[in-house]
Amino acid sequence: MIYQLNNVGLSYKDGGNTINALSDINLELPETGLIGVIGPSGSGKTSLLYVMSGIKVPTSGQILYRGVPLPHQTSLRNQLRRREMGFVFQFHFLISYLTVAQNIMVGFDGSGVDINYMNYLIEELRISHIRNKKPYQLSGGQRQRVAIARALANRPKVIFVDEPTSSLDHVTGRKIISLLREAAKNALVILVTHDYENVRAADKIVKIWDGKVILDLDQNQAPYFEGSQSEKNPKTVFHL
Repeated sequence: MIYQLNNVGLSYKDGGNTINALSDINLELPETGLIGVIGPSGSGKTSLLYVMSGIKVPTSGQILYRGVPLPHQTSLRNQLRRREMGFVFQFHFLISYLTVAQNIMVGFDGSGVDINYMNYLIEELRISHIRNKKPYQLSGGQRQRVAIARALANRPKVIFVDEPTSSLDHVTGRKIISLLREAAKNALVILVTHDYENVRAADKIVKIWDGKVILDLDQNQAPYFEGSQSEKNPKTVFHL
């Protein structure tokens, strides 16, 4: 297992109230495969990505990465992310003064640039014609595709993907999922999504509800989850 989460919680203050974004999360995740993280808005899906990647430090519990606790020092967490992780945020966070190609290369860790793979991603994501443009010259969908290329280009060990198809057309969205499946052969891809179609090919599905894991199933246990987010029955599952 590359990840082990033990009773992980994340809380923060909102005025005089304490908000529990995550509560008692226990998960074990393998070194490779596509993990679908599903649940309604505000359920804690993005918070889970943030604590697993070290962007935020959990307020309780422990996260082990390759058997070692994630460091509390910001500089060490930053080094780990740069060396072994890729991230596609809901907001693209492209660097405004760099071109598309330069933004994609930002993720390289200094061990060398695999130009062939980078060009493959650029072609597959249909952004070759904008490679010399700046982010302000791009549409929302184009910026999303650039962010995805940046996350994959360094062939990271773990790829965190937060709603990657939200601003894309159906055909491009399917291409993105195909690229993530391909990457998941040699890396752990953790995909947060509202689109249940995106998790049909997942190796494991984790469902979060009110900051808690309510389902943690391998594909052979439950290959598909019902699209309805019914509060009366949040655990509804059916097989295709």
